[in-house]
Order: sequence, then structure tokens, then C-alpha cells
Amino acid sequence: MKYKHSLRFRITVSFLLFGMLLSALVAYGAYLAIEDIEEALMEEGMQAELSFFMLQTDPPLGGSRQISADMVSYYVSDAQKTIVPKFIRDLPPGTHEVSNREQLYHVLVAHEDKGTVYLLLDATSFEERERIIQGVLVVIVVVATLIAFWLGGWLSGKVISPVTALARQVAELKPNSATSPRVAMQYAEDEVGQLAETFDRYLQEIEQFIRREQEFTADASHELRTPLTVINGAAELLLENPELPERARAQVDRIARACERMAQMLEVLLLLARESGASQPVKQESCRVQDVVTEVLEQHRFLVQDKPVVLRAEIVRDFEIPVSRPILGIVVSNLVRNAANHTERGEVKVTVNAGTIEISDSGAGISSADIDNIFDRHYRGHNVKTAGSGLGLAIVKRIFDRQRWRIEVESELGHGTRVTLRF
Repeated sequence: MKYKHSLRFRITVSFLLFGMLLSALVAYGAYLAIEDIEEALMEEGMQAELSFFMLQTDPPLGGSRQISADMVSYYVSDAQKTIVPKFIRDLPPGTHEVSNREQLYHVLVAHEDKGTVYLLLDATSFEERERIIQGVLVVIVVVATLIAFWLGGWLSGKVISPVTALARQVAELKPNSATSPRVAMQYAEDEVGQLAETFDRYLQEIEQFIRREQEFTADASHELRTPLTVINGAAELLLENPELPERARAQVDRIARACERMAQMLEVLLLLARESGASQPVKQESCRVQDVVTEVLEQHRFLVQDKPVVLRAEIVRDFEIPVSRPILGIVVSNLVRNAANHTERGEVKVTVNAGTIEISDSGAGISSADIDNIFDRHYRGHNVKTAGSGLGLAIVKRIFDRQRWRIEVESELGHGTRVTLRF
């Protein structure tokens, strides 16, 4: 499950809701208790007054009596009920709570041998005190909620601070860096300490993996350079032989070009492997774009020699970029080779303008389902029929990410593709 808010926010809100609910339940319980006590006290007091009233010797019928400042009694026969206030006159026996003209009364009605007794208690002041108590309970709930909010924020900060510190330290970790110490020793042996220890273990594994990759890249490039040098030297000797048949000369020339391209690829891969991070561009000497494009097109003319396809360059405005020649050559070579392989008729054109290189073709194009994935490693489109490993464009994208360049692809299935490189 993916949460939208931070862990501290969720802990604070949970603490706030718990405090609010608990204080509301306590306040509601106090309110119910006050109501219950009020009813019990009222009924008990009025029953006591009724008993005291009836114990008097022959209480007179047809009159009223002020028992206290807020209580009046009526003892009447059925014919004398007209002296009883109308709003309580027809009440059945028992205790009642009635209001009249914004006044609240508690009434006790009891039938005796000679008539009916009405005890009328003015409970307005008591109800006002009850409303004050209810207001106090509401204030208590609000104050308790604010305290729960502050306490939740403070406690969550204390609880989350080790996790926050660990996240900050992990974000600053860099494999194979002397300035990135292990973090587990800075924490107690609790859950956060276990998490820190796990990060340390993974960092060690990553460092070992990087070290093995760097060693493999260096060893492989070193071992491959020797046979490449031998092949290139043999190809040069064969090409210098004037008795070499023309058909064989073309094949040897192709071997020499492939050998040179592989040597360039090894150099580029070594440069990329030696970089400390993908955010740092590869800094090399400058090269002229026109020279690289012209050389690449000459190297790849054999791809279209048996097809009605024109491979040409259009130099609008030449420029230089601060990168080594083999790196730019690998980028342009991969894109030109892809364009030539997927074009059966028409042309493949490389246009050089200030700050941009555009490779366009009249080939099969790329479907909308494939265009977002063409730079993924080993990805091959659904309609691709030519052989390949699916690594060329992935290498191009990696170089562009390192150099902070931009690459844009526009294509329409059946109408060709245009790739624009912006430096």
C-alpha cells in the first residue's frame, strides 16, 4: 500500500484521533452521568416532599402552598383542578419534565384518597448550570484534542527522528567512497539499528558488485585489445597486397572497419565504466561533428549497397562538442545502422545544424506501442525482422544521460523515423 503522507504525519493524526475519541467518550459519559444523577435527585427530592406533605394533619383541599423558593404544591379534588396551572393539569401520575414560557419544570403527580397532589419544581436555574457544565465538557474535549495534537507531533518527532536521520545518511551514501562510513554503529540495537545494519550489508554487496564489474570491464577490454590489434594488423597487410582480388579486398576492408568499430566501442565502454556516477558527464577533447558524421556514413555504406537506398549527409552548419570522437561516433553509428537496416528503399539522411544532429529515414517506422521502449536493454519491436541484440539504442541513451544531452524520436508506422540529437 502506498501512503500519500509522511510517517510522522500519520502518527500525529492517529494520536490526535485517539485523543479526540477518548476525550469525547469521557465527556459523553460524564454528560450521561450528570443527567442520570439529576433525574435521580429530582425524583428522590420530590418524593420526599410528597411524603412530608401527606404526613401533615388533614392537608386542606383546593389550595396551593409555597413549599420552598422554587417548589409549589397543589392538593385538589377533581372539581378543583381549575386552580392548577393548565400546562400540568392533565398530566398522568408520575414524574414529568415540562417547559412553559422558556421555564423548565419538574412535576410530580400523585393520586391520594381525597384528591390529587401536584408538586411543581422550577428547574430553570438547575438546567442553566447543567448547560454550563456541558459547555465546560466541550471545552475540555477541545483542549484535550489540542493537547493530543501537540503531544502527537512531539512524540512522533521523537520516534521518527532516528528514521529521518537514517534516511538522510543513506541518501548521502556512495559506494566505494571513503566519505561514506557505515551507519549501523550510530544506532541502538532496536528496529532502526537493524534497518541500518541491513543498509550497511547491502552497501557492502553493492561495493563488491561494482568492484567485480570494474575489474571485469578492465580485464575484458585489455584481453580483447590484443586480438583486435592482430586482426587489424593482418587486415592492413592484406589491403597493401596489390595482387588481392577486388572481391576479397572488399571483404578484408569490411573486416578492418568492423575491427576499428569494435575498438571504438571498447574505448567508450571503458570511459563509461570508469565514471563515478551517472550524473557526471564524460569529459573528453572536443571533436567536429561534420568529420564524425562523414566518417560514419563512409563506414556504413556497405549496409545499403544492395538496396535502392541513398545514404547521405546534409551539413547546414557545422559545430564542435566537448566529447571524444569515439563516443560521438558510437552514437551516430548506432542510429545510422538502425536507420539503414530498417529502410528498404528511399534514403537515410543525416542533417547537421547548429547544436543538433538529425537522422531521418524513409523506412518501416516504429509503432506507438514500441516507441516508448526502444531505449530499453534487449528490447526489440514487434515488427522487427533484422537480427540484433537490442543493446545499441540502450548504449546511446546511456551516453546521452551521462552527457546531459537530449534525444527526441518521432516516427510513423510505414512512413519512416526521425531522431533528433540536441547537444
